[in-house]
Parts: sequence; structure tokens; C-alpha cells
Amino acid sequence: LCHRLLRLHHNDAGLVQGFQIIDMQDQVACIKRLLKSLNVDLEIIIPKELQRFINNAKEQGLRPNDIEDVNGFNRQYIELYEAYDSQCQREGVVDFGELLLRSVELLQRHNELRHHYQNRFQHILIDEFQDTNALQYKWLDLLTGEQSSVFAVGDDDQSIYAFRGADVSNMARFEKDFH
Repeated sequence: LCHRLLRLHHNDAGLVQGFQIIDMQDQVACIKRLLKSLNVDLEIIIPKELQRFINNAKEQGLRPNDIEDVNGFNRQYIELYEAYDSQCQREGVVDFGELLLRSVELLQRHNELRHHYQNRFQHILIDEFQDTNALQYKWLDLLTGEQSSVFAVGDDDQSIYAFRGADVSNMARFEKDFH
């Protein structure tokens, strides 16, 4: 759904019309190219660790300038995340986290567009709700209008994606927010 939304509204989302989606392997290759172009030692900054940092930040809805740099600990990773974003923008590519993050940002910035989709999707079903992360929850919140009917299916005992940012507490928030 995020992919379709961004294809339809690529200008408003700040994307080129023919943007390409990169998978996890392509993302690592993109990060390696970036690190090499910046003469960063791949043994000091490990591409998969930087990938994990970037993906975790995106799953929390954080752009580089939103990340707190505690005692300079994250400074280099934040700067590399920013360089990665710039490279992806130049190359016209988006990773999976970017699909969702851009969609959330698009709906936050454009009230008319958000209202259009809130009216279009009056009934929403979410399966495996226990495996949603903070950004997915925010996206759901933006898509639901006052007249929306939302049904979520999940089992907190079956949550297996905490390592990917899944937050089982979304189930309790859902009960409170969508009563």
C-alpha cells in the first residue's frame, strides 16, 4: 500500500517518478559503495551494523536530524545515515523502511491527501498485529479517520519480531486508541 501511495504521489513525497525499491542485499551493497566513496574503513564501520542502525531509526520514524547523539557516540552513524539518504535520493532508490517512513511523512504533511485516504479506507484489517512497530502504528493512526472501522488480529504470545522493532505494546495501545 505504501508503494502504491508513493507511486501515485511521488512528487509530494519528494521522489522521482521511476524510483526503484531496493531489498536488504541491495541496501548493504549501497551502503558499501557509500562507505568506499567516503574512504571509510569497512572493518571499523561494518556495513550490516550501519544498515541495522539506519533501519532501526526508520522503524522508529527518525530521520538523521531526529536522532539524539549522546556524548558523540552515534555521531558517525548519524552522519553516515544522512549521507546514505542523500545517496538514495540521488540514485532514485528507496529501501523498505523508507517506503513506510515516506508514506507517514506524506500523510502528516498533506492534510487533504490524508483525508482522501481516510475516506477511501473506511474498513481496515490488520493481521499479525503483535508484529507491528512504532512507525506502522503511526501510519495506521494517520490512515484512520473518525468514521473508520479498524479490526486487528494478533497474539502477544506469538510476537517474534522484536529484533526488527516490533512492539507488542501496540496491542494495548490499540485497545485504548481504537475503542
